[in-house]
Amino acid sequence: MTRAAGGRSAGRAARGGAGEARGGAGEARGRAGEGAAARPARLTGAQAHARYEALVARAMTAEDPVAALRAAAEDPALPPALRKALLGADEDGVRMSALLVARLRFERLLRGSPEAEAWFDRDPADFSAAFRRYHAEVPPTAFFPPGEARLFRRWIEARFGPARAR
Repeated sequence: MTRAAGGRSAGRAARGGAGEARGGAGEARGRAGEGAAARPARLTGAQAHARYEALVARAMTAEDPVAALRAAAEDPALPPALRKALLGADEDGVRMSALLVARLRFERLLRGSPEAEAWFDRDPADFSAAFRRYHAEVPPTAFFPPGEARLFRRWIEARFGPARAR
């Protein structure tokens, strides 16, 4: 049945919008009992791309960025094309990108924070361990060294108090 012949409900059924068109009345009743929490919210194109970008950004700071992208591809709220893109990412390219993100953040931090640079000079192992935790916990949002230094200072203050941040 075409949309013109069947009206509005046939158009929804063709797109999978009506309960009966997806799996019959039984499936529609089952979903109704599950509630809205059981189904992912439908995202607009812009929302889906924003979510995709956030998932990729989080993967770039994960301990295993490839596994993080694979897990992100399981997000049922993402459209199939974006899920496929996450699964199709070149593993070596993902790993290299994550290393570059970490290196750039590290360099920005040392250039933007004399305190961080002094800590690194004084105790490279301790600073590096702290940086790894910071990198994993704080999304990369700064573009310039002073911004990275502010993010790091806030993270240190939240974890250890203001005295350690200096």
